[in-house]
Amino acid sequence: MKPETKKRPFLNIRRRTWAHEDGSLTPGLALHQAGKVYAHLTADEARAMADKLHDYADKLDQEFQHEH
Repeated sequence: MKPETKKRPFLNIRRRTWAHEDGSLTPGLALHQAGKVYAHLTADEARAMADKLHDYADKLDQEFQHEH
């Protein structure tokens, strides 16, 4: 029996203005997959997320180097 291979989850990013129910708009970035938006980030939120991702990526690299 062949083991099932699962696709790694992945999100795409694009510029998108979020339209609120009250008619107000929030410019930002949408994290999406197959047409479904999973998160909408303002510029400041995106920068904070990018900083965290960078920090975590550095830690991941360091841990991987210690293991090998």
